[in-house]
Amino acid sequence: MQIREVFPFNIFGLVYREILEMMEKLLTFLAVTSLFIAGTGFFKTYIASLLLGIEPNMLVCFTVFLVSFSVYTLDKLVDIEKDVSNMPQRRMFLYSRREMFLWLALVAYLIAALLMMIFRPLALPLVFVPVIANAFYGMKLLPWLPRLKDIPVMKNFVVGAAWAVVTVLLPASNSNYSEACLLVLYFIFIKTFIDTVLYDIRDVSGDRLSGVRTMPVIIGEMPTVILLLLLNTTILPVSLFLEGDAGQIAMALTLYGYAYIAYLRKRRNPVVLDMLVEGEWMSAFAALYILRNILLM
Repeated sequence: MQIREVFPFNIFGLVYREILEMMEKLLTFLAVTSLFIAGTGFFKTYIASLLLGIEPNMLVCFTVFLVSFSVYTLDKLVDIEKDVSNMPQRRMFLYSRREMFLWLALVAYLIAALLMMIFRPLALPLVFVPVIANAFYGMKLLPWLPRLKDIPVMKNFVVGAAWAVVTVLLPASNSNYSEACLLVLYFIFIKTFIDTVLYDIRDVSGDRLSGVRTMPVIIGEMPTVILLLLLNTTILPVSLFLEGDAGQIAMALTLYGYAYIAYLRKRRNPVVLDMLVEGEWMSAFAALYILRNILLM
């Protein structure tokens, strides 16, 4: 009698596959509902606070959570037809629930604005930076100038700048601005810029069909990856100028950037992309928590 007849090892394989399928369904749900990107906003603000050398404020982090959820939900609703080729499962989920998610997005933004109005009124204008940036992005400012939307790579620049301002200046709004603030702004801007271009690599097929001129469409996927690696190198010196734990966190995030850029040089499962790119800030929080509260007890 063979061992596998006595003890069915294949049961473990089945359980493992079931767990993976459940995790993928959960992550897909979090991604299509914008809850995952909202969590990214929360933890990016938390980590940005640590890089600034200040104690993270949960209210500020939650405000960015709400703003992120609202902005990205509205963006998905506007571009829902584009998802036919790029993210069909997202379109299928959102199409019949458009009105519900529209109201959820609007209410989330209202709550975020009210929280800042009550607890940090001077920081209230920062809450509207993503909306203002998005408006300018699609607006023709002068008759003889093209829209920012029509200029390649401008989307990545606007998104990176807007979220760097929100995730860095909101937590810093009750502190004295310093050189560290400028360094962290640049650090978060480059990280966010790289992340948006990695999503362009994922969407390159659909963008080519739609005539959208993203960086990988224009110069190709491999030259884009090389450029991203070079951009990631520009934030290496930031860790040298930040003091204490902040410098070590910046260095770890920079090294992690090299790893996921190299891995995502080819198109991957969208869930894997979300986990590695947007999940970076959650992973950083988890690693810090384990290091400080478990390993160093």
